[in-house]
Amino acid sequence: MNPKIRWGILSTGSIADSFVRGLRFCPDAEITAVGSRTAAAADRFGARHGIPRRHPSYEALAADPNVDIVYIGTPHNLHCPNTLMCLEAGKPVLCEKPFALNAGQAERMIAAARSRRLFLMEAMWMRFIPAIRELRRLLADGVIGDVRMLEADFGFPAPFDPHGRLFDPALGGGALLDLGIYPISLAFWLFGPPSRVESLAVLGRTGVDEKSAALFGYENGRLAVLHFTLAADAPSGAVVMGTHGRIHVHPPIYRPERLSLVLKNLSGPASKPRPDWLRRLGRLSLPAPLRKAAAGHRDRPLAFPIRGNGYNYEAQEVMRCLRDGRLESADIPLDETLDIMRTLDRVRAPWGLKYPGEA
Repeated sequence: MNPKIRWGILSTGSIADSFVRGLRFCPDAEITAVGSRTAAAADRFGARHGIPRRHPSYEALAADPNVDIVYIGTPHNLHCPNTLMCLEAGKPVLCEKPFALNAGQAERMIAAARSRRLFLMEAMWMRFIPAIRELRRLLADGVIGDVRMLEADFGFPAPFDPHGRLFDPALGGGALLDLGIYPISLAFWLFGPPSRVESLAVLGRTGVDEKSAALFGYENGRLAVLHFTLAADAPSGAVVMGTHGRIHVHPPIYRPERLSLVLKNLSGPASKPRPDWLRRLGRLSLPAPLRKAAAGHRDRPLAFPIRGNGYNYEAQEVMRCLRDGRLESADIPLDETLDIMRTLDRVRAPWGLKYPGEA
């Protein structure tokens, strides 16, 4: 058997807590060390999760020779300096989304990883959730024909805290970076980088976007309509629309467990399914949903249960890459991560939203 991959956890916040719980479902993972800004916080986190090595600083964690890879779960504004520090210490990195505050930071992070030939990946766990991977397989099989549009959103009414990570501009607060990254990442996964970007936002009391929306246009005529909010209860799902029907991604968008197929009437020659449609649906054991879809009705959702809490899937991808000697994931390549950051910059440019330290 392969030796276990030894993880170091940089941060003791709620996201780091969730990631560690996900690692418990990875038999080839060993949670070796945790680092925090204080010894007390590292000890509490380590005791709660049974982590043996507990460091009183991020620098000490990065220097730990017993760590094979570092997971970074700090606030958005610290992703770039924390990643650079770990890379300079010779550690591969899985960095939480959003990858950085802006494209300039992302360029420095990627250049540092490539110059040192170290693995680096954005922790967009949604990409590895079974339902999302099934969505892409269905689209590749042409189940809804030529895909033309995506509609996706994420939002909830967050309690206002001017010093919390959701509202503090110094921490990269706002709906765009914290919530919008999910619909935008889904749009990139399906369509690639947009050729045209339009956006609107309502900036709140701290100057960050509390309600925002973006429209992406593509050279092939496809469109993505995306919105995100910290001030309203949004559906937080997605609909992928094609020439033969649509697929509903049931909420929450970041870890869905259900998809619904809605196919247009298949009786006419223009919408007659290819044989691979039926083979694909047959492998999913969907004779009844297919019949109802053919009549134009939405059937009960298709279930794709999540094993663990979902973070384990991205962790498994990281460990596969490390064992194969790969420096980045084919599912979230670094060039795509950089394109996403450049697009996030384009989205907020018309709003005049700048994070502290930006020119």
